[in-house]
Amino acid sequence: MARIFFGLVLCNILLSLFSHSLLAQRKDTERFRERYKIPSGKVLHVKVDIDAAEVKISKCSRDDEAWVTIYYQEDEFRVDVDFDEERPLLDIKFDKKGWMDSDSDDLEAKAVIELPTGVEIDLETKIKAGEIDFDLGGLGLVNFELTTWAGEVLVEFSEPNKSEMDYLEINTKIGETELIKLGNARFRDAKINGGIGEIKVDFRGELLHKAYAKVDLDIGETQLVVPEDVGVKLSVSKFLFMSNINLPYRFEKSGRYYYSKNYREATNELILKVSPGLGELRID
Repeated sequence: MARIFFGLVLCNILLSLFSHSLLAQRKDTERFRERYKIPSGKVLHVKVDIDAAEVKISKCSRDDEAWVTIYYQEDEFRVDVDFDEERPLLDIKFDKKGWMDSDSDDLEAKAVIELPTGVEIDLETKIKAGEIDFDLGGLGLVNFELTTWAGEVLVEFSEPNKSEMDYLEINTKIGETELIKLGNARFRDAKINGGIGEIKVDFRGELLHKAYAKVDLDIGETQLVVPEDVGVKLSVSKFLFMSNINLPYRFEKSGRYYYSKNYREATNELILKVSPGLGELRID
């Protein structure tokens, strides 16, 4: 519990420091904008490390190009974008200068990243605070990692992933998290960890024949949406008597597991392990 309390205090401080970073654009706002030609035949490694901003990631209209657009104030933020064509690696860093010495109340920080659809991508994102809006549908992601400390998180796969994803990991500390049509990520192994807040995980979409997912939330409400045509094997680790579990009628318990009634007949299988922590678990 001490770890949870410390995390809550730390994340509240971060939110306070960055609470003005998403306001309307000032006249002295700078714009960084570059496009990068991506070579074919290699996995593109993309690393995103941002202190605080509104961050959007989606597919590019060109299958062999990546676009990076960042709006910021030069005296408040530092932008460092590097592209190594040989590896290839696109490295995006967006830092806040000096946490405590800024007296501006109308800062703007926004990053828009558009990724190519014609190559496979290993995407790693770390965002300390802000508003996250990712639509990763139509890309060729082989791995995807997101770590964020504070803010609202929306991740959607509006179209099926072009590649089979080996590993998907989403780790949020505080705030609301919504993951839409995660089945379209076509992951083999997924780990979703929330600290304090609400988390909704929608597994609809084109799941692989067999997929594993672990969902863990310390404090708050957990909602899972599982497709009715997928066979689900579910295990739930409750936090003593302080977790409330609501399961739909189509689940039956056998031993330590809950099984969907179509588990043995379904073509696709989802093995799901859930730790709801302090709060309610609802499965639809």
